[in-house]
Amino acid sequence: MRRYILLLALCALPLGSLAEKGQSIMFGDPDPVYAEPVKKDPAKEKADYCNELRRQMDELKGSPQQRNMVVQRYELECQQR
Repeated sequence: MRRYILLLALCALPLGSLAEKGQSIMFGDPDPVYAEPVKKDPAKEKADYCNELRRQMDELKGSPQQRNMVVQRYELECQQR
């Protein structure tokens, strides 16, 4: 009986060490510089957004109210005079 208890105790020890494999809170991120996402160029993002609005204007030729809303948004946000 004691042998079974000893055997169970010896088998449980390695399982306890496998329980936590996550990162340590104490040491933080290994290299936070590489964890930052690559930032896009704001001018390119705006150009992509304006192109999307132009595409929506072309798609909404059959519904004038929705198209007018997109045209107004395009004029306000993309045509800076």
